This record gives sequence, structure tokens and C-alpha cells, in this order.
Amino acid sequence: MFFFLRLLLGHFIGDFPLQTNKIYGLKHRGLWGGIPHALLIVASFLALSWPYLHLPKVWIFIILLGLIHLLQDSVKVSYTGFTKYSFWFYLLDQCFHIVLIAMLFFTDLKNLAPPIARNGFVSIYNNNIFIAYLIALIAATYNGFFLIRIFKLTFMRHSGAQYTDFEKWYGMLERALIVTFCIIPGAYLLLAPLLLMRLALFSLNKKMKFAHRSFIKPKEILLSWIIGLTIGLLLLRVIHSLANSVGIS
Repeated sequence: MFFFLRLLLGHFIGDFPLQTNKIYGLKHRGLWGGIPHALLIVASFLALSWPYLHLPKVWIFIILLGLIHLLQDSVKVSYTGFTKYSFWFYLLDQCFHIVLIAMLFFTDLKNLAPPIARNGFVSIYNNNIFIAYLIALIAATYNGFFLIRIFKLTFMRHSGAQYTDFEKWYGMLERALIVTFCIIPGAYLLLAPLLLMRLALFSLNKKMKFAHRSFIKPKEILLSWIIGLTIGLLLLRVIHSLANSVGIS
């Protein structure tokens, strides 16, 4: 589980924060256009695997993950005309990436031990709960943004899927806070004023025009909160599981 969590974090970092609009656009130019994205994925894997880069098996596994990711994206782009508005295809795509990473459980890489904590950086790296928290944050923020857009395009075609920069980043911050409040004892009380923030901010929108009216529509708020609460509660369950496991930080 230790190495799996680091590779999973590497995947989420490479597939979301590091996948800029330019990188995303390149993928639609064919197989070669997807290479920069695949290289960023591999770089993220390597960065999160730094204690084990002396092991050839680690390099082989990571390179295979990168190549399969490249091929998978190429196939996805080839059929984008049929699936770009499919919520279920998006979920299937991400699940397939995660299943491929989970293949390490069929290798001896699953037995890799944490490095000796000689300093604070290594101690943070060894903390499974912190790594799981980072994974949850990216899943709720960046992934959550794409989930909401693709859900609206699939099931609410007349609702639109365009967001201002303010709406995009506010939604990401909102879900990050929801996830955080779910795992801090007593912090769930802060969820109520957080919900009211949308209404308060939109009251200023009449003059500033930084958000669409959908910003305060129930279905828009509900989508963001369902994602935030679902991931937050799952993270809380994972944290309890990790804390109760022998030898887990």
C-alpha cells in the first residue's frame, strides 16, 4: 500500500495540475502530441518514487505505466467524437489508470519499505495519511471540476458548462475546504457558513460581474458539495483504516 499511494499521488499530479490547456490541446494532435503529457506523468511517478530509483524494477514499472497511459490517451482521443461528453467514459478512463497502478500488488514492489526518516522531508514523505490527504484534495478540486463539467454536459445539456475563472477556482477552494472540514474533529460546524459564502459573494456580483447566475443555483451547489462530501468522507474512512493498520504512519 505504501508505494501504491505514492504512485497514485503521482498520477493525480501529472493528470490534473500538470495537464495545462496547452498540454491537453497537444494530445488531440495524435499519438505524438500525447508524449509531453505522458512524460509529465512519468516525471511525477519518478518524483514520488525517489527512494527506490536504484531499483530497475521500479523504472520498468513506471515506464510501462507511462507507455500505457500514452496509448490509452491516444485511443481516447481517437474516439473523442463519441465520448467527449460521456460522464461514464470519464470515470472508466480514470478507473483504468488506477487499476493499472494497482497492478503493482501482483509484483514484489508492494513490499517496498518506507525509507529511514532521517529528516523532516522524509518523515512527511513517509506519512500515509498526509499522502492520502493530498490525493483527496486533487480528486476533489481539479478532478471535481472536470467531473462537474462532464456531468452537466452528459445529463444537463441545456444547463451549460462554461465557468468564469472565479467560479472555477472558488469551486475548487470550496471542495478543498469541505474535504478538510470532514477530517478535522468538530470542523464540520464550519460547513454551514461555507455554504452561505456563495450567497454572500453573489450579492456582490451585481456590480462586479465575476460569476454567472448558475453560481447560486441549487443544482450547481449540490454537485460541488456532493463531490466534496463524498471524497471527504471516503478520506476519513481511509485515514481510520491507515491509523488502525500495523506499521502505517
